[in-house]
Amino acid sequence: MKGIPFVFNAIRYELTRLVTVRSTWVLLAAGLVLQGLIAYLSASRDYATPAEQFAASVHGLPLILAALFGTAVAVNAFGHEYRYGTITTTMLTLRRPGRVMAAKALTVGALMAVYGLGLVGVTVLVQGVISRLPGEPSHLAYAFVGVPVYVLLAGLVGLGVAALTRNATVSMVAAIGFPTVVETGAVLAGANAKLMPFLSAGQSVQPGSGNPVLLMLPLLALAVGLLSAGVVLLARRDV
Repeated sequence: MKGIPFVFNAIRYELTRLVTVRSTWVLLAAGLVLQGLIAYLSASRDYATPAEQFAASVHGLPLILAALFGTAVAVNAFGHEYRYGTITTTMLTLRRPGRVMAAKALTVGALMAVYGLGLVGVTVLVQGVISRLPGEPSHLAYAFVGVPVYVLLAGLVGLGVAALTRNATVSMVAAIGFPTVVETGAVLAGANAKLMPFLSAGQSVQPGSGNPVLLMLPLLALAVGLLSAGVVLLARRDV
């Protein structure tokens, strides 16, 4: 029980840092604008059904691109600290590596979930104006649940990579290259797409692809593994 006040203080400390950095809002706003443009282009395809238009906006490459803006925010949660030398102050303030990682993961995760909801909300708004929304409620339900979870987990993966590399640029290269080049190359080489963390999780945002919980598990496992490794390295490094 004695550690509970420290946990809340850690979350408050990290939340303050996150929301007062201008790049946080610039990146998230840019992601929402991009998603609106994608939704507009998809909804303008008269030859496609409303369900196909909606799927084209929230599935595959559009989902990866929109999530990258959130991942950049997550990467900066550590990247900025190492770049500007504030990580030492953070460690001295929060005292324990696990507390530092937990505070960052909770605040980043919450923000990514809200951002994911915003992406779907923008898509629904734009398609509702330009075209028509899918007649089957399941399309909207899967998107409103699947996209926020995907963006949240992708953000936590980025946070974990940044904790390991201590470099925002390297982390973003990994965040871009893994779901696009590495996973695609693995599938072309014969690997099962449902074992690829990002490709598998991306399938969960639309109905008919399988059990969404199982599809999210590889990405969840990757995020947990990277965050755990990040805590271990934080404890061993001289920050």
